[in-house]
Amino acid sequence: MKTKAAPVFQLTQTGYAWKLCILFLVVPFLQANICIGQEKLPERIVEIFENKCAFSGCHAGSGAGNELDLTAEQAYAALVGQPSSDTPNMKLVEPGDPLKSYLIMKLFGSRGIKGVVMPKGGKRLPKSELRWIAAWIKSLDADIKPTAPKQRYADSFVGLSLATLQTAQTVRKGTFSYRIAHRWLGQTDSGFGQLFGLDAGAHMLTEFTFPLSERLALTVGRSGNNATFEFNAKYQIWRERTNNDVPVSLALFVGIDWLTTKQIPDPQNPGQFLGRGSGQRFPLFAQLVLTKKLSDRMAILFNPGILLNGNVSIAGEAAIFSLGLGGKLRITRRLSLFFEAASLLSGSDGALPVGGVGSLNGQPIVYDAFTAGLEHNIGGHVFHLYLTNSLGLTPAQVMSGGNLDFARADFRLGFNIYRILRL
Repeated sequence: MKTKAAPVFQLTQTGYAWKLCILFLVVPFLQANICIGQEKLPERIVEIFENKCAFSGCHAGSGAGNELDLTAEQAYAALVGQPSSDTPNMKLVEPGDPLKSYLIMKLFGSRGIKGVVMPKGGKRLPKSELRWIAAWIKSLDADIKPTAPKQRYADSFVGLSLATLQTAQTVRKGTFSYRIAHRWLGQTDSGFGQLFGLDAGAHMLTEFTFPLSERLALTVGRSGNNATFEFNAKYQIWRERTNNDVPVSLALFVGIDWLTTKQIPDPQNPGQFLGRGSGQRFPLFAQLVLTKKLSDRMAILFNPGILLNGNVSIAGEAAIFSLGLGGKLRITRRLSLFFEAASLLSGSDGALPVGGVGSLNGQPIVYDAFTAGLEHNIGGHVFHLYLTNSLGLTPAQVMSGGNLDFARADFRLGFNIYRILRL
């Protein structure tokens, strides 16, 4: 029986052939000047990966593209002797042989590769950096035995939030997050004539999250409801480790909304409207976010919080204390089921959900916000599609409850799109 040969290294452009030859002719001479490590990456290689590959949205963290983490702690074990997910009969790094290493093929653009040339969406690596990578591979002993990559951190969730409840994740240095959220006003039981609520219009939110440090991130966004601007900050206090030295991830999440729509009645002066700078227009909240990875497939989060001045239509209402609870079950490599609930522990009498209070037996009622749906993630792109009983999109809006009875199958459709981009 004939064994299947490894793909032949062919370049997409013939002009690269002579460059490749030159590159490998000089590799032996480069090795004398390069600090080569047999059990870890040379600092120069780490620098190349960090600048071109190992950042949020690409090859870093639990959402890394092709599950290939090229951060300093993970890259060596993730590459050396490990099979390529694109072409399993080839190794990402074949010790001692750059020409048989799939990593080199992806960086040069061989015809044998699948997908696009790396770095994705950017310029090809300069020849000097390619020489460093090739020299490192050539320096490796051919009999090196691969070791399984050891994850340092247990990232329970890949996104900054589920549908609305925050996770303990932050945005890493050199990137920012763009999110668009969309909730339809109509209910799914409106039938085909209203396309299950999609014809009734929608509330939307657009937001950007920027890192101020590795642990601190700032979010600025705008919701169409009451022309609301949101300003939030998240500080990651603990990050869960795989060795259980730190058993959970913990973050502090605080923020303020600013309702800028012009005609909001002043509850203390009938017949008049609130000024744009009135304190009544500013709901404030604070939450603790605790997440735990239970297994490779399951994770949970707890999100207790307090909301002040959540109802702009009345003055001096009691604070709302809420408890958020969420969970995720991974069913395939990229697809997960999730749920979240934001229960109002106290202060519901003064709460005003987006869209108004609900009704039960003719009496006004504020329901706990509940959401269930699907999450798909790939290389920094997280997509949520869900059913929910709440129209709230900012944290303060969600803490104000929902206006539909989810238990009686009264809900509407919504989605989120998160995209991690480089600064």
